[in-house]
Amino acid sequence: MSVQPADIAYIQIFPPIGIARLGDSGFDLSTGKSDGDIDWFLPSEIPGTEDMPADLNGRFRDAKNRIKRQAVRFRVYAYRSDGTILGEITSGNSTGYTITWSVHVANHKASYYEFYGQDRLRGGLRNPDVQPLLSPEKRSDLIVDSEVHTVPTPLPRVELTGSFHGSQQNAVTVHLGEIRTDEQGRLIFIGGAGYSCSVAKPGVPHFQPDIISEFDSIDWVDDTCDGWVDVTVTYANLSFTALQKSTVLSAPPKFAWGIPSPTTMYDLIADIYHKKTGWEDHEHTQFYQDIWPVMHGAYALSWVNREAYDGHGVCGRGNFLTMKDELATPGPTTEATRLLREHIFNRLQLPDYGDKDQASTKYMPRLSGNDGDALEPGQPLSEGEPIKRFATVTKLQYEHFVKWKNGTFLADPAPWSKYNSFDEVPTPLQPLFLTRAALEHTVGEPLYPGIEVHWTARETEMYIFNAPTTDPPFRFNHEKFPPGHICRGLSLPWQSDFDQCNTHWWPSARPDDVINIRDFASEKVVSVDKFVKDIAPKRRQWTRGLRDTPDFPTEYYPGSTDMVQHWQKLGFVAKVPEIVIGGYKLPVWVENERMHIEEKPVFQLPF
Repeated sequence: MSVQPADIAYIQIFPPIGIARLGDSGFDLSTGKSDGDIDWFLPSEIPGTEDMPADLNGRFRDAKNRIKRQAVRFRVYAYRSDGTILGEITSGNSTGYTITWSVHVANHKASYYEFYGQDRLRGGLRNPDVQPLLSPEKRSDLIVDSEVHTVPTPLPRVELTGSFHGSQQNAVTVHLGEIRTDEQGRLIFIGGAGYSCSVAKPGVPHFQPDIISEFDSIDWVDDTCDGWVDVTVTYANLSFTALQKSTVLSAPPKFAWGIPSPTTMYDLIADIYHKKTGWEDHEHTQFYQDIWPVMHGAYALSWVNREAYDGHGVCGRGNFLTMKDELATPGPTTEATRLLREHIFNRLQLPDYGDKDQASTKYMPRLSGNDGDALEPGQPLSEGEPIKRFATVTKLQYEHFVKWKNGTFLADPAPWSKYNSFDEVPTPLQPLFLTRAALEHTVGEPLYPGIEVHWTARETEMYIFNAPTTDPPFRFNHEKFPPGHICRGLSLPWQSDFDQCNTHWWPSARPDDVINIRDFASEKVVSVDKFVKDIAPKRRQWTRGLRDTPDFPTEYYPGSTDMVQHWQKLGFVAKVPEIVIGGYKLPVWVENERMHIEEKPVFQLPF
């Protein structure tokens, strides 16, 4: 027994925020019913991992070509009263500990306000004819709630379900996921199947009519959810309950694996805690922790977004991978390196929209912002604050770039680069690794309304700020915001957003355009000329086969309708073995495992 019960002052759960992702494995989307065992996988718990998780065995799909569900695993750690970590607590006869988990998740999307940017008061309620006089959190006919499940370990499997009425008298059952434990008593949360339907026709149990609303479909329900995880550990007559709950979010699949967003949820929340308390996960500016993820990510995004390819791709002038050694050299250096650093830095968008004159595609990152689609070159400035239509890095990220530009940074290897498995990681580093690994594959900017979490995650009041240790204190305040609140403002159903945010929004999760593995070169060495002439032109729309949704104001969303019905057939983008292009050894991300989608007629205007 590595942790002595008498030494324990309190316990905490890590990661503090865990991400599960939808997948139709074990589910028949054509009937809306479970039809077998779920095939699921756990992502790496070590940050900085780009390769496909080992659990996948090289495939995102199961034996029936359905999408495996990404699960999340929660662990319990014990601490002394001074905040010193003692170690992980596991259960079983050999340890003497008994672990009891509690989980509560819900989906409040249908009960919330219509999406209207970040001003909910300008929009009415979703489903305005159902319990219209009640506040969103009390519109029970529109809430799917699993209620609290408290279960001791070992736990084979517990299904999490809730009821949804919508406008109908009789409710339908919605499956939000399931929980189980591993042999050590750690909790594993597996999300839903990605199933969305309308209850408008009670005689039709699998009703998926045309989508006629941008984000707020009436009488629709999906199986995304959010909520909390709690734990109690007992040993003989001693009992400890987690000091703070953890959060679980069940989100859409990540179709571009190993490609990060310039600002992740980890960056977003780290910035919030830094502004409020001064918290940072390391001292000084470190190139391979603070700078390189953004630069390398710009190159990785080039495989799923054409604009990123033009600027930062294999042949782009901003392919930072070809200049890494120069960029990673700290201190006073050559005049050329100084000018290069300044040039790159001067292209960064100021954080918190600090310069209204930067409402231009000249500044990076070139992604849409928190107030709508980014303006295209030559497009006139709109009303309001057009600068907010461009994404920015956080203030903390920007401060690191300032120090990098001035040469006052370190280039030590990232602390996770030396470990191949989580079992090798020293105990004091494990909470940080779990926190960062869980969030670095998420989107923290822009949140309009968001992928894994709603834009309200930007607000300070969402969090708890009394963490007793230096371990990541990333805790949502579940006393103030119960299950279902964190993601209630996201698109309903989730597929609508996944369809419409199809250009410079979230290519790290939902690709814009890709190169299929069949169109990529099989050679290990490729010349720049060959790449430009023979490979790059083979980029194709990721959603090819699905209809486009018109840009003009409409109540017709054919692409969203197709996304509801065919999302599970889309391809996954993952890294393949590096090849030499133009003399540089470069990583490559290509699309694979795409299923056939029968194309429908393209929508034509009636005039």
